[in-house]
Amino acid sequence: TVDLATLLADLVSDFGAEKAKFTASPPMLATIRPHALIRALRNLIDNAIRYGDAANVSLSRKSDMAVITIADNGAGLPEGQLETVFEPYVRLENSRNRETGGVGLGLAIARTIVQAHGGTIDLMNQSEGGLSARVEIPMSM
Repeated sequence: TVDLATLLADLVSDFGAEKAKFTASPPMLATIRPHALIRALRNLIDNAIRYGDAANVSLSRKSDMAVITIADNGAGLPEGQLETVFEPYVRLENSRNRETGGVGLGLAIARTIVQAHGGTIDLMNQSEGGLSARVEIPMSM
């Protein structure tokens, strides 16, 4: 059982205050595999920084679910691509240049890890611009 607020604060601090910010949250406990969930969240934060210049991370509660939101200020994605990008090896940035990204496995890995925790992960364009990743995982009872 891990406090997600502490886990997120520590993870976000690894990126530095100029690249990622975490909106403080009261403690929120969940039974997770911490290293796996950190990998999934790191992939999402990396993408937010790479394609949206910064990551704004927050944690809230919805019924018995912890909701982690990672938002950026980038261009967002075409609506028809919001699900496609979770498929292995799909990249919307076509250069295949390692400087601009990986090989298209980050979101597929993130979704697999979140689903293994009994959760969901979705991407949505924000009305004010940018993209938001929303992760919901069950909280400890």
